[in-house]
Amino acid sequence: MATIVIVGEETTNHRLVTLLGGHGHRVLEAADSEQALAIVRAEKPDLVLADTLVGNMDGCQLAQSLRAEAGPARPRLVFLTAADMEADARALALACGVSELIVKPAEPEALLALIDAALSGPPPQAGKPPPEPGSDEMHFHAIIGKLYQRMAELERLNAQLEQHAAGRTEQLEVARSALEQEVTKRLWAERELTQANLRLHDRAVRDALTGLYNRGYLEESLDREESRARRGNQSLGVMMIDIDHFKRCNDTFGHAAGDTVLRAVAQHMLSLARGEDILCRYGGEEFALVMAHASPGTMLERAEKICLGVQNLEIESDGRRVGPVTLSVGIAIFPDHGDSGQAVLQAADAALYRAKAAGRNCVVMANEVTPMTSGGAVPPGGHRTA
Repeated sequence: MATIVIVGEETTNHRLVTLLGGHGHRVLEAADSEQALAIVRAEKPDLVLADTLVGNMDGCQLAQSLRAEAGPARPRLVFLTAADMEADARALALACGVSELIVKPAEPEALLALIDAALSGPPPQAGKPPPEPGSDEMHFHAIIGKLYQRMAELERLNAQLEQHAAGRTEQLEVARSALEQEVTKRLWAERELTQANLRLHDRAVRDALTGLYNRGYLEESLDREESRARRGNQSLGVMMIDIDHFKRCNDTFGHAAGDTVLRAVAQHMLSLARGEDILCRYGGEEFALVMAHASPGTMLERAEKICLGVQNLEIESDGRRVGPVTLSVGIAIFPDHGDSGQAVLQAADAALYRAKAAGRNCVVMANEVTPMTSGGAVPPGGHRTA
């Protein structure tokens, strides 16, 4: 690093001293030209930075004094000037035989680049007298000075470009980060909206008490399952299920006990359902079960399991056992008992009423009655009362 003497008022050069010192240079300050000459004699600096007007003498006097006092080891003298004084300062520098002039830029990094360029230039020739004003050597020095000035200006522009590029890179990084955050927020918002829509749809199609699908979902799904059965030339079973004497249960044990019974029966039926089955609370104490690819035998077997399982449920409410609970079931098959899903549903509902009329606690296939016992089906004519 270099030893640099800065000549001028302390307040004016404070930022420059801080800037050069922060980059490793040894910086000495002189308030006027006399103090600068004393420092030059004692410290042998590499560079003297001075305004064209310095203290009690002008720049030319300082230049002549440096040549006379410093002798062969004289330092490089560089004038500093403001942009609006550049023309006058350049003329003065040429007249004084000073080939180096720095126009102070606004950016500290650019000023550093100019000073580094001045330090890297060829040192003044020791022992050689200054060129005469107007001579060819003076003209040559002026050209060299302009070249160094141009090089310093290019260094300054390069520093500005690097600073601008760094700023743009930082701006792009900030913009990219902001964009990533915005995309992430939108994805999360979209995911939350999708989940909220799913929850709303689930609430719209499910019964709040039992958690089963509701009647609206049954009617929507029945048409779809009918179309699927037609395309595949498959059967479609519909089962209507009613809890026997449910009003008596409510009157005896209370409505809270009735809700407990509904939930228990619903969960038991759900535990026996296949993945493709559609189990719904049809209304009140009635349930509907739609089974694709189900034969009459499969439907009867499932109905028997449901009835016997419900009858064996241990249901309690407020410390009291409720039950036993029995079911009446009506079954119909598409296309055997109807040419549409709705027609089959009506046929199953009619079979359910026949099961109730037959004494309840039994399964009725459309146009057929199948009484139930705790051990399974009984011969025709037998039945179990509630």
